[in-house]
Amino acid sequence: MLPCVMEAYVSFRKRSTPVIRRQHHQPTKTTPNKRSPVRTVCGEHWGPSPERSQSVTINRNDPARSNRRGFTLKELFVVTFIIALFLCLCVLPLGRRGGGREAARRMQCTNNMKQLVLALHNYHDTYGRFPTAMGGTGLGGNENRLNALVPLLPFLESSPFYDQIYSGSYGAPPGGPAPWDTTFPPWQQHIEVFVCPSAYYEGKDYQGTNYAFCVGDVTRDIHQLSKPRGAFAPGLYVKLSDITDGTSYTIAMAEIGTAYGRQVQGQYATNLPATILDDPGICWRTVDSGKKYYSGKVGLHEFGRGYNWVDGGAGPGLFNTILPPNSPSCAVGGLEAVDGVYSAGGHHPGGCIVAFTDGSVQFVSEEVDVGDTAQAPPTIENYATDALASPYGVWGAFGTINGGEEVDRDDLWK
Repeated sequence: MLPCVMEAYVSFRKRSTPVIRRQHHQPTKTTPNKRSPVRTVCGEHWGPSPERSQSVTINRNDPARSNRRGFTLKELFVVTFIIALFLCLCVLPLGRRGGGREAARRMQCTNNMKQLVLALHNYHDTYGRFPTAMGGTGLGGNENRLNALVPLLPFLESSPFYDQIYSGSYGAPPGGPAPWDTTFPPWQQHIEVFVCPSAYYEGKDYQGTNYAFCVGDVTRDIHQLSKPRGAFAPGLYVKLSDITDGTSYTIAMAEIGTAYGRQVQGQYATNLPATILDDPGICWRTVDSGKKYYSGKVGLHEFGRGYNWVDGGAGPGLFNTILPPNSPSCAVGGLEAVDGVYSAGGHHPGGCIVAFTDGSVQFVSEEVDVGDTAQAPPTIENYATDALASPYGVWGAFGTINGGEEVDRDDLWK
């Protein structure tokens, strides 16, 4: 049956196909309609209808005729889809100021923090305590100003470099000279893991860092505390067993910015009145209404936050959990190791990366609850013997090692 049908179809196509006659610059002629004879194929009658049996003459020189075929609906849909996909993948990300690149930088910054907090735990496993936030060899040496990053070097695959510092090389005493001595080659060493890729640098005389240590919610006597309020304190050592609030609920480190013009995250205001030590909220007055830049009337430190990874002073290397991340910082005086309000903060939109004493790392919102920043911070006299809850909300509670607060990690992203 199938061969018969095919034979009939071919016969039908041959008889119904228009006849095209070439024109040789002659008038167009058409032939009258004629009935084609009916053929018998496999016992059945087949043949074209009278309407389709006529000969058709086409003038190829007719400008109204085109050999080009238009788009089908399906092809038009495919082309439209490809163009839309191209816009999504290539054009729109450009309007987000390189959002993909910032995501990669933030991931690298997080990895740096994970390496640092792991080094802290390896240090603790070796010595039974965390390093002091600021220490060293005293006058004639590094003046007890070494940042806690320095003793972490052997736990960051930098033992040879650490040995140079403590070998008495380059004519310096063991432990090196003061952190601001730019003639000591190790102090000029750039350490990749100490720097967040999202940070800005303006080519100053020192090698910077974007990671600082938490002193809790204190503003007074930061460099002379007799008892730590946070996981770190200058001249003091904290053990994991001292952290009665729980290591998962106590901050160890956080990001800080580096100077970029008058941007808030990387700078700190200097020579503020001592009243800010009892009313930290005053520090907000140093910034313009947009809260992104310091007012032009405010004096700033010459180099800013995190300008020198060697220096353990509060300005370059510490932070307190009072104002939320990406807030201004304010010092009573113009030097690096003075009392004040020192905020965490980085160059990522919306917050900063924080490490906890259990070794975990989390991004914390700049909108985190900070309680009442007009209240006076705790002092050694009122937290030395009893657990004292922080007045600075969720952020303040996560900064203390034994404040007795009840908090949830999810509250850090609100």
